[in-house]
Amino acid sequence: MRRAWGAALAAAVIVALAGCVGIPTSGGVNDGAVIDDEANPEFVVLPSDPVPGSTPEQILADFMQAVSAPQGGYAVAKKYLTGDLASVWNPDASAIIRTGGSVTEVAGENTLTYSFSSKASVNEVGQYTEEQLASAQTLTFAFAQEGGEWRISQAADGIVLSQSAFGVAFRQQALYFFDPSFEYLVPDVRWFPSRQTTSTLVVQTLLAGPSSWLQQAVVTAFPAATSLGDITTGAGSVTVDLSTEALTASPQARDRMRQQLVATLDVSNVDMTVRDLPLLTSDAAGDRATVNPSVDSPVLIGLDGTAFGFDGGSGIADIAGLTNQVVAAGAVAADLASDKQLVTFLDADGSVLVARVGDPAATVIDPGPGLVAPAVDPFRFIWSATASNATTLTAWELDGTPHAIQTGLPADSAIVSLDVSRDGARLLLLLSTPVGPRLIAAGIVRQDNVPVSLGAPIELPVSLGTPLDATWVDDRTVATIAADDTGSALITAFEIGGPSQSLGRVQGAYSIAGGNGGTDGLRVLSTDGEIWRPRGSEGWVSTGISASFLATKQ
Repeated sequence: MRRAWGAALAAAVIVALAGCVGIPTSGGVNDGAVIDDEANPEFVVLPSDPVPGSTPEQILADFMQAVSAPQGGYAVAKKYLTGDLASVWNPDASAIIRTGGSVTEVAGENTLTYSFSSKASVNEVGQYTEEQLASAQTLTFAFAQEGGEWRISQAADGIVLSQSAFGVAFRQQALYFFDPSFEYLVPDVRWFPSRQTTSTLVVQTLLAGPSSWLQQAVVTAFPAATSLGDITTGAGSVTVDLSTEALTASPQARDRMRQQLVATLDVSNVDMTVRDLPLLTSDAAGDRATVNPSVDSPVLIGLDGTAFGFDGGSGIADIAGLTNQVVAAGAVAADLASDKQLVTFLDADGSVLVARVGDPAATVIDPGPGLVAPAVDPFRFIWSATASNATTLTAWELDGTPHAIQTGLPADSAIVSLDVSRDGARLLLLLSTPVGPRLIAAGIVRQDNVPVSLGAPIELPVSLGTPLDATWVDDRTVATIAADDTGSALITAFEIGGPSQSLGRVQGAYSIAGGNGGTDGLRVLSTDGEIWRPRGSEGWVSTGISASFLATKQ
């Protein structure tokens, strides 16, 4: 009664190859990204109706193929169910992404089990969760004859998809909410079935609010209880019809509502209506929130206690008003503010200092010792902590006023690195704990822009090994370095709300910093002072730039 899933998949999938770009597993000395032969191939699943005379095993195998097509509310998949089950079965309850094949076995009279392993799933509101290791799962299906044909009579809500089928059946969509200052739009990544009604579901989910881990860190411009009427697409624009609650929004709030819709739907313009009547908004083109802030392209480094600045490959360029202060104080790690008017850094004694343009010398903010490399946020707060104790996290004002941050983290967690997102709404923490490394992202809860606590964190599936460093890649992706016993360092990217991806290895790497262009903008520093960057099929290649430390740019 076993049936090979691979054969069923091959028989039911039409593959339309549109070109192939390979990513080799090595390049020179350092490895490139690992190839995943199920990662997003371009194919179209064309499920067929049940074949007359099919056995329960065939019905189950074909049903598992049919759930790869969400069109029409999984209309084809429901044909494999009895009428009673089809009327109540909810395919949108979850999507479990299996790794490898599956096994079907007889579990009793007219009952089959479907066993597989999985490490990722999507829940009913599109939130993607990935575990570090795959776990075994078993689903049970009962069968009954209806009109002389076998149909599934009992099944759990939700669907199971292969990794490749998930890439086709679902699409990623970021919902955008404002940071409390309304200066930035912050993404909340979700996954939705690919069908004609996806845009409607996306906007409905946007109106329902952010994920729980972001709820206290971001805000929405939509008035409470605003709901969606309809979405229509015209020539060059999208019209979103909202409920009457939208009428209570101020002109400024209406403009911000439109900004959220434009960013979320990824279109150039959105017209809003209420009961099909235009909802007038201002056209304040100069008052636009920033999406995915960019940074200066050259790498930011310190060298031998003699230099600090940007190096694009032709030498280090000083940062006016800051370089001399940083060099004189003996910095060993640094984080530069986006306006380049301020830099916070760690000195060799483990104290945190701040240098500001116009000051004669850097000043001590947190005297340490034993502090982790600090971070500066867009609102000019300096984030610092004792490396050995995660409960000591503090946000400092530039005048030296401390604000203890309530983290909810255990005292036996050590902070390996801390990094504030460029929008200032989230904190990335790489931790070393008695039970292994942890990588968490948490919303920053502020009162009048002052940080006071962290929201409930979201855990990312960091690999085992010695955690060395982490960084923001862009507004929705982070990356880490972890070392094994041989000194080889694995670089991994984690999409917050999406899958992780191995980016290969760099021997002796221990520090990492983000730039522009996604993972292509990453730079890592190795123990021999070389800075490396990813370059397609060549894996990681040397930039020719040497440094004592690799700094972060906000």
